[in-house]
Amino acid sequence: MRFPLALPLVLSTADGEFPALTKNISASGVLFSLDRSLMVGQDLRFSMRMPHAILGTPQDVLVHCTGRVVRCSTGHNEHLAAATIDEYQFAEQ
Repeated sequence: MRFPLALPLVLSTADGEFPALTKNISASGVLFSLDRSLMVGQDLRFSMRMPHAILGTPQDVLVHCTGRVVRCSTGHNEHLAAATIDEYQFAEQ
């Protein structure tokens, strides 16, 4: 199941850090838009503050993720990238 969430995040890659905005999120991946292209296979790290209403928790939860880019496209003045979530860890609140 994919959740259509627009969450700001910062992507960390070997090339630096870049702001991005999620388009949708599932348990195993995320689609986000950003102002530059990424390469398929590129490793990345990012953190997302998941809304408590989606998770059914009393408060928002910060999740640290690692993954890799699996698909890229460009259109309408934005770059889209889909990435796997290979590992995640909930931050202590």
